[in-house]
Amino acid sequence: MRIRKKLLLFVLFFMAIPLTGFPNSTRAQSYSKINLDPKRVPWLQLSYRVKNFSAEVSVQVQLESLPAEEVKAALIKSPQGIPIKVWRPESNRITVHKIVDSIFEKPVKTVNHVWFNPKDATALGRLRLRRGHDDFKKVYRFTEQGVFRHRRKPKDRQEILKQPEKWTNVKDTFYTYNLDQLGCPKVTERLVLIYIASAAEISKNMQPLSFCVFGKRQLFRVRFKPEGFHSLKADFIEKTQLSEIRRRREVEALKIALEIQPLASDLKEVEDFSFLGFHEDIAIFIDPVSDLPIQISGEIPMVGKMTIKLHEVQLK
Repeated sequence: MRIRKKLLLFVLFFMAIPLTGFPNSTRAQSYSKINLDPKRVPWLQLSYRVKNFSAEVSVQVQLESLPAEEVKAALIKSPQGIPIKVWRPESNRITVHKIVDSIFEKPVKTVNHVWFNPKDATALGRLRLRRGHDDFKKVYRFTEQGVFRHRRKPKDRQEILKQPEKWTNVKDTFYTYNLDQLGCPKVTERLVLIYIASAAEISKNMQPLSFCVFGKRQLFRVRFKPEGFHSLKADFIEKTQLSEIRRRREVEALKIALEIQPLASDLKEVEDFSFLGFHEDIAIFIDPVSDLPIQISGEIPMVGKMTIKLHEVQLK
């Protein structure tokens, strides 16, 4: 019964991530000059999976390079702030599909799109859509003065069956920040962290990287801290245009710990940072040979320590 209860809490967590507060930090921080090499990123798609007798949670990460004009057309307009310029000739879009299929509840599906500049990871826009539990559609535009959010939710159970564009519970919000006061040279987004882990040469120089990251409603200081190499068992499907190979081997993976600190904001309660469902003790394990993020671990509230491993990768 105790195991079953723990699994149920794990499933419920992925359906609704709670917010918990902790003190703001207003101390001046130093940040890294981010100069990423998109050519170092070997993957187009990553798939992770956690499966047990009561539920299956799958996470799929896709990376695309899109023409600047196509990206500009996809971004909404903000009523205030100077919008972040789209990188030319191409910018990137990272997409994360997450499905929680449980024997206790109907499936919950979430889709996240984030448009960003590939050289410095600066966020341009974001779209979040969730169906199956607390349905919503939230569209964001990043500016130099803050982030604009356009939110739609169904007003009643009848509207849940309609397409998100027909939902009538609508609200616009602008989350302001002063980058000069916070010392932030650029602002990136949580999902882009997995791209940074592959594109940065952390395994070569073993130097920490610090940057400003926008969560749901506020900014955080996130520090990538290399914590040595760890022997891990890798078992995943590697796909290319010409082949499909199962890779099973021991990997000396670099552990990159995420040190997270909330920055000053005008919110009444400090947001609880999360990355792919993990809240604390988050770590990304990178294979220094292939630059693949083969494992992600961390603490999940009410569940404890969890690990997701690479299940399948589509290479460029």
